[in-house]
Amino acid sequence: MSSQPTHADLFAAANEVCTRTITDIEGGLDGQRTSDAAEAIRRQEMERHEVEIAKLAAEHDAREKQERLEKIEQDRLDIEAAERDLQMRKQALHHAQQVADEHDNDDDDDDDDDDGSVATPEGHPVSHKLVHLIYS
Repeated sequence: MSSQPTHADLFAAANEVCTRTITDIEGGLDGQRTSDAAEAIRRQEMERHEVEIAKLAAEHDAREKQERLEKIEQDRLDIEAAERDLQMRKQALHHAQQVADEHDNDDDDDDDDDDGSVATPEGHPVSHKLVHLIYS
């Protein structure tokens, strides 16, 4: 009978197997808790990073929108300035044409009415004038 294990030996072997299993499982659980904590920290960092990227993208978009609005406003001001300049040039040309017409009318009073002008079918005289203006 001594060759067969006793209850005490079986109990001791079973107890040792259970103890090792419990120790292994507890060690695995500790490792899993550590891994879970590290994963939670990593996710928090990723979320913070994504929030920061979204914030930077929003700031970038806002800057681009502001720059577009400023460019549109500058273009509008440039167009208005060009229109004012064009209007001044038109007025100067109109004034120069009036002065030239008055000068031609003064010359017409002194001539023989044969100034080389052509009449339209309605009888209105047509004359050709060349006006040179210098703008600075």
